[in-house]
Amino acid sequence: MTAAAGLGRVDVAAVGRRPASRRRAHAPGTPPVWARAGRLVIVALLLIWSLGPVAIGILTSLSTQAEVSAVPAQLLPHTPTLDAYRSLLGHGGAPTGPVAAGTVGTDETQAFTHALLNGAVSTVLAVLVVLAVSIATGYAFSRLRFRGRLVTLVVIIATLAIPAVALVVPLFQLLASAHLIDTQLGLVLIYTSATVPLGVWLFYNYCEDVTTDPEEAALMDGCNRWQALRHVVVPQLVPGIAALTAILMLAIWGQFFIPLLFAPTLHTKPVPVLITEFSGKYRTNYPLVAAVGVLALLPPAVVATVLNRHIRSMLSGLSV
Repeated sequence: MTAAAGLGRVDVAAVGRRPASRRRAHAPGTPPVWARAGRLVIVALLLIWSLGPVAIGILTSLSTQAEVSAVPAQLLPHTPTLDAYRSLLGHGGAPTGPVAAGTVGTDETQAFTHALLNGAVSTVLAVLVVLAVSIATGYAFSRLRFRGRLVTLVVIIATLAIPAVALVVPLFQLLASAHLIDTQLGLVLIYTSATVPLGVWLFYNYCEDVTTDPEEAALMDGCNRWQALRHVVVPQLVPGIAALTAILMLAIWGQFFIPLLFAPTLHTKPVPVLITEFSGKYRTNYPLVAAVGVLALLPPAVVATVLNRHIRSMLSGLSV
């Protein structure tokens, strides 16, 4: 009887412990193992998809033309070399491999530095103009009350839905009549007209979220609207300004279609258009092309890394 009772107590205790162990294995808030494994697989695939082309470009730029042209092609260079970078940056003399073999000519250094400078100038000028116009316009739509305010704002934002291809012919005719084809001013005007609606929309929402108490206090102290905007509102918009600056720089720096049509010469041609001219009809120096792409990635990569927090904040609609 005692043994049976003891067995009964042991069985009850064992049965009582099982649900506890199961509860610990499936604690609330802890995803199961298969979910965590699936998440890791998805993250790994996204990293391979995003960083794989960049890694291949870097490896190709460090290879020789013979290694890239081998059949099958060699992904990892046996003798890494910086000849392609020396050819582009003008250090260490001529490369050991062939030249670009495209329409650029033999002076890759001059062509690349010109294109790099062209892209930097047009990008910086367009960003400055867009920021100035977007801040003032977004603030006006948020604070001022006038007839047709919301309708005008909706029309401006709706222009974002117009494809660039639909405006190529009228833009070309307009710039040609003003003698702005193949000029930095013409490119800046096109970039500005294409990105100002986005800036106005974002800064309108930012101004709507910013409290008006400091601004009203400044107006009561004798400031006019421009002074209140400059000294009170703009300091509160610094995170949004940083985020929009990064977004605009990333978008404008990588433009290809617009400068391909409106910047036909090296006088205004940026790097994305120049890359296509490093490819020849019968031969292409792939390490040189890859080196151009790697160097062209550095400015947007730095901007995205430095201002990443502000970009995520603006895209998520949060204020930091």
